[in-house]
Amino acid sequence: MSARKRIFKEDILSAGIRVIQKHGAEALTVRNIAGELGCSTQPIYSEFRNLDALKEALLPYAKEKYLRFSSTNYKAFALAFLEFAKTQKELFKFLYLRKRADSRQILEDVNYASTVELLSRNLKMTEAQAKDMHRWMQYYCYTQGVMLATDYREPSLQELGEELTELFCIMLRHYKAVKSEEELAFWLDKARNLII
Repeated sequence: MSARKRIFKEDILSAGIRVIQKHGAEALTVRNIAGELGCSTQPIYSEFRNLDALKEALLPYAKEKYLRFSSTNYKAFALAFLEFAKTQKELFKFLYLRKRADSRQILEDVNYASTVELLSRNLKMTEAQAKDMHRWMQYYCYTQGVMLATDYREPSLQELGEELTELFCIMLRHYKAVKSEEELAFWLDKARNLII
């Protein structure tokens, strides 16, 4: 009779995340994951052919577990991402401060479709305009995330929220061709559920 499997793929991926959180991505080895699980390396090699395959599986796993947000507030998406960078520094570095195979894809955003749809619907924009506007917000958030994860700056979430609102106003002026404070107030009112 064969022994029952007691360590599953999910257990291994979860242990890999814990190793990164505690010691950084450099410490991500099969031996360290096995140590985290309290087992030999055999169950890990039963699920993954090598460490590279395990790392490849860890990327989408971590994004789904830590970066999939459900919100109807655009600013909330950005703040959740920045809070992740601030509180999960090593995991953020693992996900975003690495060499990518496809340099055309700047940010792997698991919330991309929902955020673009949110902008398009609420701001009466074409999908192309919403994608372009969101791309600039991604650049800002990615840059801020890197600074937070590397301790370059230490703003509070309130300060980050104020910066996001200011950036949102700048982008509204551009993408809605706002020419007056009255027009800006109109679009801010229409977008209040996105940024409050």
